[in-house]
Amino acid sequence: MKHDIQTRDDLFLLVKTFYEKLFADELLQTIFIDVAKIKLEEHLPILVDFWDSILLDGDTYRRNQMEKHTELNKKFRLEKQHFDQWIFLWNQTIDELFIGEKAEHAKFRAKSIADIMSYKMDYLNKEL
Repeated sequence: MKHDIQTRDDLFLLVKTFYEKLFADELLQTIFIDVAKIKLEEHLPILVDFWDSILLDGDTYRRNQMEKHTELNKKFRLEKQHFDQWIFLWNQTIDELFIGEKAEHAKFRAKSIADIMSYKMDYLNKEL
């Protein structure tokens, strides 16, 4: 039975499952595996901290997500289609695992973040 996102363990399950989808996705796997070279066992605690700060009022995330994505964009042009697929997989993962107010908030916040990043990367890509 599904429940709402309530704990860091829930976030761990969400992010781990989501990244497994990203790594298997034909459009996104090159970005995450070959370009960013994400090592999930190292990256997972950072991602959980990020979502903990957004959804559970945690205070452990101390990084600049826009800076990391701007650097990645210099190596591989991030375009709207990438962000759209990211959101599709994120929402799909949440819907498979959770139901409730926090789950819906996670989808809303991810969409907001993706829209801002997509806009920013589009602007930067026009400069290149």
